[in-house]
Amino acid sequence: MRVAIGGISHETNTFSSIVTDLSCFQQRTLLRGSAMIAGSRGVSNALGGMVDAATERRWSLVPTLFASATPSGKVRRGTFEALANELVAGISAAMRPRLDGVLLALHGAMVSEALSDADGELLRRVRRAVGPNVPIAVVIDSHANLTPLMVANADILLGYDTYPHLDTAERGYEAIELLDHLLQGVIRPIHALRQVPMLTPLPAQRTDGPTPMRDLMRLALDLEARPGIVAITLAAGFPYSDIRDAGLAVLVTTNADQGLANALADQIATACWARRHDFTTDLLSIPDALAAIPDTTDRPIVLADVADNPGAGGSGDGTAILAVLLEQHVAGAALAVIADRQTVVRASEVGIGNLGTFILGGKTDALHGAPLVVEGRVRWLGDLSFTHHGPMGTGARSRLGRSAVLEIGDPVVLVVVTNLRTQVLDPELFRAVGIVPEQQRVLVVKSSVHFRAAFEPLAARIIEVDGPGLSSPNLLAFPYRHIRRPIWPLDAAAG
Repeated sequence: MRVAIGGISHETNTFSSIVTDLSCFQQRTLLRGSAMIAGSRGVSNALGGMVDAATERRWSLVPTLFASATPSGKVRRGTFEALANELVAGISAAMRPRLDGVLLALHGAMVSEALSDADGELLRRVRRAVGPNVPIAVVIDSHANLTPLMVANADILLGYDTYPHLDTAERGYEAIELLDHLLQGVIRPIHALRQVPMLTPLPAQRTDGPTPMRDLMRLALDLEARPGIVAITLAAGFPYSDIRDAGLAVLVTTNADQGLANALADQIATACWARRHDFTTDLLSIPDALAAIPDTTDRPIVLADVADNPGAGGSGDGTAILAVLLEQHVAGAALAVIADRQTVVRASEVGIGNLGTFILGGKTDALHGAPLVVEGRVRWLGDLSFTHHGPMGTGARSRLGRSAVLEIGDPVVLVVVTNLRTQVLDPELFRAVGIVPEQQRVLVVKSSVHFRAAFEPLAARIIEVDGPGLSSPNLLAFPYRHIRRPIWPLDAAAG
C-alpha cells in the first residue's frame, strides 16, 4: 500500500492573547519529508503509532508535513494557509503514480483567524485533492470539538480513549488497521455524530479516576465491542475554544449500518447528558491547598496549577501560587515552570551562584497573577532538553531553549524558568535541571490532568489548586460569544 501521512495539530484557546504564528510551530514541531518518519519511529504518539504500524505492514509511506504548536490563541491566517497549502500540495503530489490512502494526525480543536473549524476545512481540502475514492483515516485528540465538516470528509475518525492520553500510539495503530480493512473491502464505514450541548472542564474529563468521563468512556468501549461497530469516539471537547461547535460529542462508526450508528450515538449522548451535573469540579483555593500540606511527608505533595496550564493555552507565566508559597514560607518546594524569557536573560547576566533582582512572570496578560519582584540566586543555567520517560509521549524529546533555576525566598523555593511555554508532563523536566523531584516536599506543576500519569507514582497526594488563568475549570467566568446556545453549564435552561 502507498499511503500519504502528515498532519497539523493545534489546540486553540480563543481567549488567549498569544498569537500562534509560524514560529510557534517551529519552536515545537515542524517536520517535513523523511525527517517526519525518522522522528516518529518508536515514539509513543499518534504519528509514531501510524509509522510503526505501517512499517510492520511494509506499507510505503509518503511523508508530507507534520506541524504542532503549544496550545495558544488563534492561528494566524497566513500561517494556517501556508501549512495547509504545503500539506495538501504534498498529498496531491503523492497521487502520482497512485495513492491508496491518507493518514492524518490532527488535534480537532484548531481555530484560525479566519476559520472557526480549521480542522474541518483542512480535511475538506484534502478530500478535494484526493477525490471521493481515496480513503482518509484521521486520529484526533479527545479534546477535539467534533464538527459535521470533519465527519463528512473522513472515512475513519478516531479519538483518544484516555486522559491522560496514554493510548495515542494505539490509536495510530488502529487507524492503520481500519484503513487496511477499508482498502480490503472488509468494512464500509457509516457515521452518526451527536453534539451534546455540554461544556466540560478539563479536570472532570479524566478517565483514570472516579469521574463521569471514566464511566461514559467505559460505556462507549463496551458498545464498541459489539458486532458491526467499527469505532466509537467520545470526545469531551475543548471548552476554551469559543466557537459554535465546541463541546462534548459522540461519533459512532458502523459497518454500513446507519440505523445502528444512530441508535448507539443517541444512547451514548443521552447517557452523557444525564451525567452533566457530575462534571462540576471542587478545587481548593491556594491558601487552603497549602494548608493541606502535612508538616512531614515521605513523598512529595503535588500541587496542580490547573488554571495556568500551557497545554490548554495558559500563559505559563502565572505567579499566583508562587506568591503564596513565598508569603507563607513553605519549605522544600519546587515549581515548574514559569515561562519568562526576560527573566532567563536576566539570570544569564547575573550568573550561576550569584544573587540578583528579578521581575518574575506575569508578563503575558493580567489573568494569571501579577509580576513578582524577587531577590533570587541563580542555581542553574543551560539549554533545557530531555527525553520523556513517563507513560505519556514516551521517547519524545522536549526542547525548551535557554532556561534557569532560581532559588527564591527563605526557606528557598526552586523555580524553573524557561524561554518556551510547556505543560509539565514528566518528572524528567525537574531532573534535567538538577532537581530530584522525589526529594522535594512540594512539587508545583502547571498542568490540568496529563501530569498524573508520571507524577502519581511518586506523589503522596495530589491537590488540584483553584488559581486564576485561561484553563480554569470555572467555565462561567469566560466571556463566550460564539458558542451555540443554550449549552450547559452556561445556561440554566440547558440544565
